[in-house]
This record gives sequence, C-alpha cells and structure tokens, in this order.
Amino acid sequence: MNPGKNESVLTETDELLHRPTDELKWRESYYFNWVDIKNKVSGFSTIGIVPNEGKREFVLALFIGNQLEVHYQEPKLEKYTNDIYSMLQDGKLAYRLIKPFKEWQISYTCQKFKFDLTFNTRFSTFNFPVDSSASWQHHFEAPGIISGKIKYKDGTIRNIRGYGQRDKSWGHRDWFQFDHWFAAQFQFKNWSSAFRKDYAYGRIDLSGYITSKDGCSPLKEMEIETINDTDRFKTPLSSKFTFCDARRNRHVIQSERIGKNTYFRFARPSLGGYTELFEQMVIMKDKDTGEIGSGMAEYLRTCKK
Repeated sequence: MNPGKNESVLTETDELLHRPTDELKWRESYYFNWVDIKNKVSGFSTIGIVPNEGKREFVLALFIGNQLEVHYQEPKLEKYTNDIYSMLQDGKLAYRLIKPFKEWQISYTCQKFKFDLTFNTRFSTFNFPVDSSASWQHHFEAPGIISGKIKYKDGTIRNIRGYGQRDKSWGHRDWFQFDHWFAAQFQFKNWSSAFRKDYAYGRIDLSGYITSKDGCSPLKEMEIETINDTDRFKTPLSSKFTFCDARRNRHVIQSERIGKNTYFRFARPSLGGYTELFEQMVIMKDKDTGEIGSGMAEYLRTCKK
C-alpha cells in the first residue's frame, strides 16, 4: 500500500468485510468507475451488502459508444458471511481482490458479451476522516489505471485502457436525510481529485483531496456551478468546479457528459417523498492548462412533500 495523508489507520483487513452493527441501514459498499475516451467505453459499478435488511445490491452501468448495458439485482441475503469471494458475486457480476489497496478485478457476463476489467491503484489511497459525511462512518478511495476488454459472442474484442476510481465505505447510510449533495472524481495524467459536498441538517460539509505521486492533500474549498437540462427531471448537463487544497493547489475544471446518454438516474421513495441520484461519466477540462481528463460527476437531491 502506498501511504498517503490520513491513511495510517487503514489495514489490509479494511479491504475485507466488517462486522455489521444492528442498525437497519448499515451497509458495506465497494464501488468502481472507469473511462476510456479513445475506445468510447465508460461506466460504474457497485456491490453493497445490507445484512440487517437481508439483501445485497448489485449495480453495473456500462456505456459502449451510444449503447447502455445495465445490470441491477437485489438478491436476498439468506446468511451473512465474511467471505468476500462469495458475497461479491451474483453469477453475472463479480469483484475479486488480487492485492489489498493495489489491484482488483471486475467481471460481468451477459448474453451479448463478457466484460473483464483490472483496476490498479496509481496514487495514494485517501482515508476520509471518520464521519466526514453523514452518509458513512468509514470511507476510503483511490484513483487507478484501468485495463481490460469486452469480448463479444462473435469473437470481436473491444480493448479498454484509461483511468478510474474506486472507493469503499461501511456504516449507516440513508440517502433521504440529505437535501442534496455534489460529488466528483477528476482524473488527469499527473494528478487526481475526489470530493463530496453534503447539504444536510442546515449544514454544508466538504470532504475530499487532491493526490499525485507526491501524496494526498485534503481539500479546503470547493465551489460548484451547474447547468441543468430543461427535461422533466432537470438532469444536470455540465458543471464548473473551482477548488483548492491545503497546499494551495488551485484548479478550475469544466465537466461535460462524454455522450448525450452517458448517465444514469436512480430514485428511491420514502414516506416523505423521494431521493434521486444522477451518476454521470464525464470529460473534464482544466480551464487553466487546457488539459483534457475524465471522471465521474454525481448529483443527489431529495424532494420532500
């Protein structure tokens, strides 16, 4: 593991499953995203384990050119076990740990093709402070280099190489408590960044970092300007992120969706309304240098009756 700022409390066991509390919404999640601009492949995937609700959650959204492949399953969890190899697969989607904090593999099989992806961490893992967001008690993440392929039934192969992000969290999770949040991950050749900005209980909480070969530095400021579509969901179209870290590194980044349809909307009902989450695979442009990068932009908002 490549030690980074705020990472000293992590151990290799944190890559494995943790003992759940008795909270109903306790959840342990593994998340990955990836972008290959040249070969027009991007997407994201998460596997969540919610033992006190007796279920697991398997999600994959794979954008290939203008096409979208979606996998969403919530299989019942008959018996909780700390064996990640059985818990992190459902017969179609599977994650496999190769080397803690360094290498993971993702595989997905459907009727049309087989998708294989390897994630290798490229900069330091950043361990977010405990309870840095009301959405988790524990959370860490890291940028990586992704490589793999999509092999179609007719033998055609589409290769994949680019950048991606992974994270892991565990603890109580409840979307409905937030008025809204913004999150994004920025992937450039020599640096990366990730953040969450939460709006809840009349407070604004920012957590995040910038990382490079020189290590991690926490974010101190983040301003977001977003343009929404005129559709019925007012879907976010683009954003400008202006931010700086503790080392006074400052960036102004413009994000645009890679394609018209490279996003996915989730919605969860609640007794008092519903919460919607937009996950978007985006091209990032550094407004100061002109460099083109890639990443993910995420927008959550709650509509309360």
